[in-house]
Amino acid sequence: MDQVLKNKFKSTYKQLNLEQKKAVDAIDGPVMVIAGPGTGKTHLLTMRIANILDETDTPPEAILALTFTESAVSSMRKSLTEIIGTPAYHVKITTFHSFANDIIKNYPDDFPDIIGSTNITDVDQVKIIRQIIDNTDFKKLKPFGSWYFYLPSIIKAIGELKRQGILPEEFLKIIQKEEKAFLAIKDLYHESGAHKGKMKGKYIDIQKNIDRNKELAIVYRDYQSILRKSRFYDYSDMIMQVMLVLESNNDLLLTLQEQYLYILVDEHQDTNSAQNRILELLANYHKNPNLFIVGDEKQAIFRFQGASLENFLYFKNLYKNVKLIALKHNYRSTQAILNAAHDLNSNTNKLIAKAGHPELPIKFYTFSTPEAEQYFLAKNIKELIEKGKSASQIAVLYRENREVIPIARIFEKVGIPFVIESDQDVLDDEDIKKLLIILKAVQKFGSDPELIELLYVDIFDIPPLDVYKLANLYKKRINPYDAIRSPEIMKEAGIETIEKLQDLSNKLSIWKNGAHNKNAIQAFEDIVRDSGFLMYILANPSAAEKIVKVHALFDQIKSLIKNHKNYTLENFFEYLDVLQEHNVSIRTMGLGQIPGRVRLMTAHKSKGLEFEYVYIINAVNGHWGSRRHHEPIKLPRQIYSLLNKINEQLASTSDEDERNLFYVALTRAKKEVLVTYSQRDQDNRDQLPSQFVQEIKTKYIERIDMTQQGIEFDKHKDIEFAPVLSVASTVKEKEFLNQLFLEHGLSVTALNNYLKCPWKYFYTSLIRIPESPNKHLIFGSAIHSALKSYFDRFMGGKDLKKEYLIQRFAESLAQKPIQEQEYREALNKGKIALSGYYDNYHNSWRNNILTEFNINGIQIDKDITINGKIDKMEFLSPSNHVNVVDYKTGKPKSRNDIEGYTKNSKGDYKRQLVFYNLLLNNYQNSKFKMISGEIDFVEPDDKGKYRKELFEIEPKEITELEKQIKVVAKEILHLSFWDKKCDDPDCYYCKLRRMMK
Repeated sequence: MDQVLKNKFKSTYKQLNLEQKKAVDAIDGPVMVIAGPGTGKTHLLTMRIANILDETDTPPEAILALTFTESAVSSMRKSLTEIIGTPAYHVKITTFHSFANDIIKNYPDDFPDIIGSTNITDVDQVKIIRQIIDNTDFKKLKPFGSWYFYLPSIIKAIGELKRQGILPEEFLKIIQKEEKAFLAIKDLYHESGAHKGKMKGKYIDIQKNIDRNKELAIVYRDYQSILRKSRFYDYSDMIMQVMLVLESNNDLLLTLQEQYLYILVDEHQDTNSAQNRILELLANYHKNPNLFIVGDEKQAIFRFQGASLENFLYFKNLYKNVKLIALKHNYRSTQAILNAAHDLNSNTNKLIAKAGHPELPIKFYTFSTPEAEQYFLAKNIKELIEKGKSASQIAVLYRENREVIPIARIFEKVGIPFVIESDQDVLDDEDIKKLLIILKAVQKFGSDPELIELLYVDIFDIPPLDVYKLANLYKKRINPYDAIRSPEIMKEAGIETIEKLQDLSNKLSIWKNGAHNKNAIQAFEDIVRDSGFLMYILANPSAAEKIVKVHALFDQIKSLIKNHKNYTLENFFEYLDVLQEHNVSIRTMGLGQIPGRVRLMTAHKSKGLEFEYVYIINAVNGHWGSRRHHEPIKLPRQIYSLLNKINEQLASTSDEDERNLFYVALTRAKKEVLVTYSQRDQDNRDQLPSQFVQEIKTKYIERIDMTQQGIEFDKHKDIEFAPVLSVASTVKEKEFLNQLFLEHGLSVTALNNYLKCPWKYFYTSLIRIPESPNKHLIFGSAIHSALKSYFDRFMGGKDLKKEYLIQRFAESLAQKPIQEQEYREALNKGKIALSGYYDNYHNSWRNNILTEFNINGIQIDKDITINGKIDKMEFLSPSNHVNVVDYKTGKPKSRNDIEGYTKNSKGDYKRQLVFYNLLLNNYQNSKFKMISGEIDFVEPDDKGKYRKELFEIEPKEITELEKQIKVVAKEILHLSFWDKKCDDPDCYYCKLRRMMK
């Protein structure tokens, strides 16, 4: 840590309270911190990491910090960067799932059940479970007349068992043990009377559930067997496989234990048993491991994802000399908010407010109808914004995703800018439905109903009267497809938009031809681009959100093609039909904060966030608290227990989770909380307020009867039919685009894109529209993956053969979204290229290397960070001198071409090496000195020769590039490129810009 950062660390340390200092100073041994909301736990974690690096000789790479969401990872890294600078990017801050994924990628030989397999799709998962049900004589899980009734519950239960680290054979033993204990109950049966010998009613449901679980054990066993045979794995397998391998592979476990000297875990109360077991294994090298756990039992809200409060308490029992530190000062909320929250969890210590905000009571509004509630919400928030309050400091929290739909609709009507941050079902989006109508019309080319439905889609701007006239031609026995191809027929029918319809007819023919000759993802991209759909969503006020949803659909198709190389649009609609039949959704992660927009999200999603003003809506009993939970298959309680004996007093119940969730929602607020509820629901049925609101003491809550608000709403009921007020598209907002630039930084690929065409940078590197990777990119990606895998093992001292390299390439290529014919061509091409590459060079390869070395967050000016990934660094003598190697596929280029001295070259390859030199010069006080850079062509030239080009980078080149980066960054931040276009008259990205309204 340099002196400037040391001074910042010392200054920040002085501001910590006594308990925080204890936690930061407790470097060695197990430490457990009880950190309630607003107690500064992220700050605490980052300060402790900084202190470890300052007080010990521990390298950043030896610190592992685990958390639960990517946003939490980003937040922690950003906070750490502010304290220690670029070393923060080399601390292993990651989610549990990403950590497991990295272990599997880095040690592929230890995970044969996953490497070479593909992640199963929802539909394939459904098909396997259906197959098992069809082929097995179940009595409980296969009810007559509805064989697949339990299918969703089976999938959910299997996922839960995996999250708890329970294998099929282990689950069967648990069931058998439970059944044995059940049958030993002395009063199980009636001993006399009319029902003598029959089981008592209070035990019948227990018996049925045991029987269901016995059959579930069979399904689970067969499901895992089919997964292995079919070379599939599911999402939950990754954590469980890592757990199982670490339990059985002492060499790998020891490697990881030696790699990570300090382990920190955030939000530990939300861990499940499999995650906890991995932690325990990593920490068990020492009797008193350097394990730092932060959690809060009052915020345990993810029991539905396998989390159990017992997991949090387990480590307290495991390490008897654990240091226990409770944080009691809250730096976020008012005391009124904290006291109200404490009323929900009165058995815990009160938090003391230190933020200094004016004290305001929680406001609880009662309305007569949901419409009045929604109208008030929009009106109240609009008034707040008009008073100068920041829209992004206002949050609307709801219990379930579906509640956002009417809120979003009324916000659009009154012109409130907003962003939906909660997960959403892509298929529920109105614009995605329009895209599916277009895709369906292509797939069902020749079918009249699909064509007529397509013509009503507003993207094509066909007047409804013209569509009606076309549809009416059936009376004259004229097919609509024939009509839109014939100007004469359309003119005779009195249709006005003849040219538009002819153009659409031509496009439909082209798309249909593409759907036959291309895979689904290429056909999808063509239609999204050429139909005008892409420009349509880019003009939408929620453009960024829409792009995320299109990406989700795009990614879904890509994952399907990985498993089925010749996947078509027809197959995709069959896939959607199965999803619909079994109520399976395609979910997308909501966007994060967008400057100047009100934030809408579920209470679950709000965990870890804070806002000045919080609205908790629909606070109805049975919705917030007293929820009716019906689990068709109830798993045994034993699967959640890490303790030898279950502590029933602490066992989490669903209502306790609901209470904790409301507690979390309340404590997101800094200044003010407004809770709303309506006396009647949409079906005019009476509702009661949430029990949690009723439990808050009167002195902390102001109850406001707004039932007369219904009268005011009636006066403004026409708002339901009002047009949407114009709000600028997110992709045109300077603040949002600047935020994206600051978040992404600038890579050399992004820089080269900008220099080629600013609009290529804008669409592909900044807002990132969905684009299908072409076969050359896919091939290059598989080659890079194979070389990384090979050299990772090679530098560990393994004497690997050519076959290992080729096998890794084949496995990587098999995971790519590529057509069968292209796959076979690429496979053959890659085998030939890598075989020759190996024969030419393997005797000269160094094993003192680093592969895919990431350098992130290098700040070269106030608002400019650059980042990159170096394919390979070869260490020279002296030890900090390196040669940087960048692999290239495709036909080898001449040296002049690489440097940009030929007519058609802009010198992108050479610029890449100079860029890497700039990165390394600014990385950890020039920890590595780049002596040379090498472009390494993995494919031979036309004569079968393999070539490399070595360059020594001049200081002048680095200075000039740094100046160029600053000019480019300034143009991006000020949107100076907005009215520019590149030199290519046929540039696709410039055309997109011209169509942007």
